[in-house]
Amino acid sequence: MDDTYRFPVTASMPADRAGLARVLIVTPVGLEGRGGIDRLNLYLHGYLLQRGDASHLTFIGSRGELPGPAWGMTFVSAMFQFVFHCLSGKHDIVHIHVSTSGSALRKVAFALLAWLMRMPYVIQFHGMMCAEYEQARPLWYRALALSARGAQQVIALGEAYRPTFERMGVNPTRICVIYNGIPDIGDNAVIPRPEQESVRILFSGEVGERKGALLLIEALAQLANSNTRWTCTIAGNGDLTVPKQAVLDAGIADRVNFTGWIGIDEIHNLMRECDIVVLPSRAEALPLALIEGASAGAALISCDIGAVRDVVVDGVNGLIVKRNSDDIAVALERLLSDPGLRQGMQLASRQIYRERFQVSHFASSILGTYAAILRH
Repeated sequence: MDDTYRFPVTASMPADRAGLARVLIVTPVGLEGRGGIDRLNLYLHGYLLQRGDASHLTFIGSRGELPGPAWGMTFVSAMFQFVFHCLSGKHDIVHIHVSTSGSALRKVAFALLAWLMRMPYVIQFHGMMCAEYEQARPLWYRALALSARGAQQVIALGEAYRPTFERMGVNPTRICVIYNGIPDIGDNAVIPRPEQESVRILFSGEVGERKGALLLIEALAQLANSNTRWTCTIAGNGDLTVPKQAVLDAGIADRVNFTGWIGIDEIHNLMRECDIVVLPSRAEALPLALIEGASAGAALISCDIGAVRDVVVDGVNGLIVKRNSDDIAVALERLLSDPGLRQGMQLASRQIYRERFQVSHFASSILGTYAAILRH
């Protein structure tokens, strides 16, 4: 993936560039990573690079992409790099992207190092929080709470997470909500989509249990005899052996295409061409795949998790479903069989993207957060 990804500038940045904070940003892999957090940072970097404002940002990956326990070597190396950067005097703020489980345990080490070196830090939370986690308080939850309480600012991706951090003991004045922002990938898309011979369904993400690829295949199997023709593209990394066999067993191999991992431009092309984006995830904060679908003008189907309702307004630009194949199949059949409903949702998705999720809004909010920390 090209770490200097470029796209049209849609809005201006703050005029005072001389006071831009010098920020050390900790992500899972780096700008070349395949996950949503790294892609978000790629978008931010590309936008600021095009404006000439990217030189003050430095990105380091916390775990890399080595398989199995080998990631530990990258983690240790990243910690040494982190300390070196913090001691260099070339950075004003640390920005730590964190999720749940292992991510929270790894990132608390960076937060503690920043605290020891008197570096103000921001944490941006990308995971899913539920009542069970708060009641059980596993080790990673306590690590996340410790990181959050020591942060100058906690960035939540949706209003649903503000109370969570307040219950962790974070000062409410240090919690802000900033929606993920992406480039406008739907500017040249045909919205709403004209009726085609087949309705095009897209799944974009890691092809595994967490994102719900197998659930989607089970739902598609129920639609094998639908009165409306459809095709589905499953795009993403992961072990495809089991999903491909499931498609064969369901007798829908002629309708389902697996792309494997593809580049960002190819993903965007698929988003612009599809009619429906489906993401039946088990754990998410605010998925980029749904925001990309909204930008490209697709109708959306998702489970009710994290801050998904901030991008999928049930009955307006998409459908919120329970996480089972029956409900997903019913939602798909509803959109397949009603072109007017589907096209109305496509138009609404585009409007929601423009109002909430443009990369210019995201970048301005992030830079504003940095500026506020510098002022204090």
